[in-house]
Amino acid sequence: MNKNRLFSEFQKLGKVLMAPVLILPIAGILVGIGSGFTNPKILELFPFLKKITIFFNILKDTGNVVNNNIPVIFAICIAYGFVKSEKATAALSGFLGYMTMNTILGNFLIYTGNLDPKNLLIGQKQILGVLTLDTGVFGGILVGFLIAHIHSKFYKIELPAILSIFNGTRSIPALSIIFSSILGIILAFIFPTIQHLLIKSSAIINSIGVGGAFIYGLSERLLLPFGLHHFIYLPFFFTQLGGYLNIDGVMVEGAVNIYNAILSSPTAKFDINITRFVMNGKVLFAMFGLPGATLAIYKTSVSKNKKQVAALMTAAVLPCALMGITEPLEFSFLFTAPILFVIHSFYAGIAYILTYILQINIPGPSSFGGPLLSFIFNGILNSDKGSHWYYLLIIGPIYFVLYYFTFKIYIEKRNLKTPGREENFENNSEEISEKYSISKNISTELLKEIIKAVGGQGNIKKVDACFTRLRLTLEDNSKVNDLKIFEKSLGASGAILVENGIQIIYGNKANLLKVEMREFLKRE
Repeated sequence: MNKNRLFSEFQKLGKVLMAPVLILPIAGILVGIGSGFTNPKILELFPFLKKITIFFNILKDTGNVVNNNIPVIFAICIAYGFVKSEKATAALSGFLGYMTMNTILGNFLIYTGNLDPKNLLIGQKQILGVLTLDTGVFGGILVGFLIAHIHSKFYKIELPAILSIFNGTRSIPALSIIFSSILGIILAFIFPTIQHLLIKSSAIINSIGVGGAFIYGLSERLLLPFGLHHFIYLPFFFTQLGGYLNIDGVMVEGAVNIYNAILSSPTAKFDINITRFVMNGKVLFAMFGLPGATLAIYKTSVSKNKKQVAALMTAAVLPCALMGITEPLEFSFLFTAPILFVIHSFYAGIAYILTYILQINIPGPSSFGGPLLSFIFNGILNSDKGSHWYYLLIIGPIYFVLYYFTFKIYIEKRNLKTPGREENFENNSEEISEKYSISKNISTELLKEIIKAVGGQGNIKKVDACFTRLRLTLEDNSKVNDLKIFEKSLGASGAILVENGIQIIYGNKANLLKVEMREFLKRE
């Protein structure tokens, strides 16, 4: 596989993996609210809440349905996401394959004396009622890829007449069970070594301390333009790279899993070596830093353009500060002033250092409901767990000022063409929204214009989307003549050409655009 093909496949994997990650916001909000309002100190302040604690405990339990079953969700989503048709069969087979793999893995280890139900070791636990080795999301991902491969190879198979009842997709569940059993036996031999390496790697990362936090934050931002930033944080979110901790007698691995387990625990305290991997630094630069950059862009814009820039920047900064969706704002200056994006990435790394030193234990990504909701429910309402939320109110304004003056000085000194500084700048986002009904539904006119801009319907091979980007796989990238048209005329924050396609930044409208365009093009 050549470099470009590998890059393309990584992007595709990143898109598929975002599906289970995007289930987490509602789970994080429910656990945060439930934990906050069952907090002993909150109950002391508001005794009437004791009468409805059962309601808040139910909220926690509801959120933990997702948090406790992330690996099987990964298995289903990858199996579903990597096949071209008959996706329902792939999803069912993903679940069957994951359960089969765990059952055979666990039973094989018990038969060979490597798993004692009465004396469980690190990484051994019950998963969906099955005592097994906890392979985490790695197990889910492996099963997902296995099922996707089986499905793609055999979903059109024609068997001899005696077995014809299993023709086509009917063979997939049976084959999934057989091959997942083999995978379970293979993992029984190799995964204990992998677990050992992950534990060692986690110890090394923790030994780096504040330096590791900086590298984590810096690299996650720098890979954003390529759509590969998911591969920085996902392993830390859900595997032993993000740490492992005994919480109320249960061994939990992965930063997100540990954080949620601490939230649900009546006694456990936050651990900064865990929280840094759930992007606590993002709270600082998303709630305070980037809004400062936004003000600088507005202040340095040409006087006649200030009204239009204000509308543009407001639309970008609100999802950034409230929900942690930073891409629309970052892409407003990424291409016109890339030096600012490099500086921003460096400041993001510094944000992780500061939150590490001050032990600010508040997760930043939208997986927890966004910086603001996380600040309220996970920070203020869970202060007795050691969130140290008040430090954010001290360093937050400092970060706002830092971003503001850095951006303002660089823009003016280097005459950077950020939004509103071009003489011919015209932010017609309101006209675009009204013309194409972007705020309510996606009009046929907008879809036609996007299709035209990427070289016509015949040039589009596949339509997909991640959280903020409409991803179109194209026959010929050279047919895209003007990337600026998406920003100037089609309501996007920007567009990037990648191997065999284009990514158009539409923020939280991207998924809706994907659905509408697939229906318009009559594609799956």
